[in-house]
Amino acid sequence: MLSSTLDDLADAYSRVSAGNAVVFEQFHAFAALLERAQIPFLVVKGLDVLVRFYGIRGTRPLSDVDLLVHETDLDAIDGILTDAGYSRQIDGNPCYRSPGNDLSFDIVTTLWYLDKQGLAELWARAAPHILHPRTISLLAADDLLIHLTAYAVIHRGTLTPAWEQDIRLLLLREPLDWTAITRKAGLYSLSIPLLYGLTYLRHRMPTLPIPDAFLQTMAPVGWFEYSLYWLLQRLVTNQPIPELGHFLIWLTRPAGKKWSWLCRTFIPSKIFLGYRYGAAATRAPLVTRCRRLIGLVWGILTLATRIVRRLLQRPLRAPA
Repeated sequence: MLSSTLDDLADAYSRVSAGNAVVFEQFHAFAALLERAQIPFLVVKGLDVLVRFYGIRGTRPLSDVDLLVHETDLDAIDGILTDAGYSRQIDGNPCYRSPGNDLSFDIVTTLWYLDKQGLAELWARAAPHILHPRTISLLAADDLLIHLTAYAVIHRGTLTPAWEQDIRLLLLREPLDWTAITRKAGLYSLSIPLLYGLTYLRHRMPTLPIPDAFLQTMAPVGWFEYSLYWLLQRLVTNQPIPELGHFLIWLTRPAGKKWSWLCRTFIPSKIFLGYRYGAAATRAPLVTRCRRLIGLVWGILTLATRIVRRLLQRPLRAPA
């Protein structure tokens, strides 16, 4: 290997390592605040896979920290963080910037595909993990596989090399209950997204331990599942379509919940408007709602154009 290549790799490692050192420092300060108030939280997504699989902090960059908390704790969390100098950020959910603006903490109270019972069971299955000097709670391995794959396929609508590496390590290092994964994917209406994501991954990495029996059990049944799988093949690739996730989240909602999801999107709560638009939602709520409606209609038309263009293209082949 050329010395210049080694130097580039060493520089990249140093940059990522230095950035992640700040992430861990800020995370521990944040965690200490919640622990003193006896507020439980689950670490999800990037920080989860970093501490669980990578070990060496310089091998996977992090730009923020995602946490799952109980909805009843939101007011207490807001008071604790603002008193400690954290600043609220404009987002679709509670988001806080650490003092000095080094790191964002994105806070959610549920995962979009879970109902109340599914959320309670997710909390009950949480796995402890030592991140010196404290013990934190992470998703159970089965739940992590479902969440990372659903987030990539549906929420983000693109399959990235980082996602591929995260799932590869999860499959190789964690014992998985494929029967439980099949059952939960069915309950969450995620069978086809999970099938597509893992089939794509096995095409890329044929030696990964993804059981044939699992893929066969998840095979599409009926016109809707076949159509959904075809759409995912055409739309969800390593070449993203901006805002595609909004359409896919709606499309994969259970039949009885699609209308309520649309209603919440077009007529959101005051709490959501505050998180999304900040003080403007309080000063001029009607104007904010009208602007949001106009923006949504324009966004729908723009996204529809992008989707049609992709569907009219020749099918994109997964990279070898």
